[in-house]
Amino acid sequence: MEIIKKTTEEITKHALAVIDRIDEKQVSKMIETIINSDCVFIVGTGRSELVGQMFAMRLMHLGFTVYVVGDVTTPAIKKTDCLIAISGSGETKTVTLAAGTSKDVGASVIGISANLESTLSKLLDVVINIDSKTKEPWKHYTSNVLKGNYDDLTPMGTLFEDSTHLFLDGLIAEFMALLGKKEQDLKKRHAIIE
Repeated sequence: MEIIKKTTEEITKHALAVIDRIDEKQVSKMIETIINSDCVFIVGTGRSELVGQMFAMRLMHLGFTVYVVGDVTTPAIKKTDCLIAISGSGETKTVTLAAGTSKDVGASVIGISANLESTLSKLLDVVINIDSKTKEPWKHYTSNVLKGNYDDLTPMGTLFEDSTHLFLDGLIAEFMALLGKKEQDLKKRHAIIE
């Protein structure tokens, strides 16, 4: 249990610090973009996709029309829609391709990434920087270890994915407040065929 407690505490501390550093203007712009879009599309790969799927579910519960890229029922994106692209490295091929395609049709592109110098970052209208270790090795491994910013118990993209998940769950709470929604409103849209 000691490792579980220590790791969970470190992940939580990290997520709180990272979320505190996110540019509030970009968060406001993200909220405005989502509210003003006809449909919200979400793309990610691996664990980032799973985080995106959880966010998509809650957006649906709030009444938004939302699709996860790659699902067989996902329609074509239009210029009145937005894409939320999640990639710690900002170099994930499927994510950058989806962002490029979305830009080509005139849709707004919101990016959640740890890498502001990436291919993805060049395609974004809204940038949410989750300043975390990703699956890509840090440039100065030794100095980060000495600072206590690296831990083998949070491998690869764990810190990015967990921080992104907590940020997006917080964003759902923000939407609930903005839209005047309560838990019972979301429950009305919860799946009954399970």
